[in-house]
Amino acid sequence: MSQVEERAPATFTNTVAMSSTLAVTGVTTCTGALKANAAQNWMGLKKFQCFAGTLAAIGDGTTQFADNDVLVELGTLDTTVPSGFVAASKFFIDKCVVGITTAAGQTLAATLQLGATSGTAANAAMSSGTEIVGDAVDAFSTLDSAAQSEGGTEIAINLNNTAGNYHVFAPNITAPIASKYLYMCAQTTLNADATAGRFTVMLEYTLF
Repeated sequence: MSQVEERAPATFTNTVAMSSTLAVTGVTTCTGALKANAAQNWMGLKKFQCFAGTLAAIGDGTTQFADNDVLVELGTLDTTVPSGFVAASKFFIDKCVVGITTAAGQTLAATLQLGATSGTAANAAMSSGTEIVGDAVDAFSTLDSAAQSEGGTEIAINLNNTAGNYHVFAPNITAPIASKYLYMCAQTTLNADATAGRFTVMLEYTLF
């Protein structure tokens, strides 16, 4: 009769930086801090993603930007669904923080939109975008899961705000899962050099 060797659970202590992937099946208990320093992190269906925004490539102001024109494509939202869940059909946008790191130097109101197509260039019109932050987003009540009876909308993003200032939004709205490409779009006409603008977008969203 063969003997079964019993092994103690593996323990990792004072681990140095690793570049490989560690896959763990089962419950993992951390008694210290868990630091997830990637630009994109997620737990189950809940996603946390950050985007560095720059207006450096939008031109020197000789070409006019109109309402709904793309300023910059920021990146792609994650659509990965853990095992045991149905394929997602919607994004639910929970929260968004836009932090201004350098003012644009010109009056510039903007919106965040999700689109189904990547690669839309700066100064091109946003095609079939779903606005998730901006003055076209209706306020949503978490008390009755419906649009606020008294109306109300968000404000546009002020990209010429003082460095260090920020906007906080809780849209509580959905977007189609195919619309996974995040864009910052102009909300007001721009015909001046705003290439100094820099900002950070921190987005929390859920799949269902």
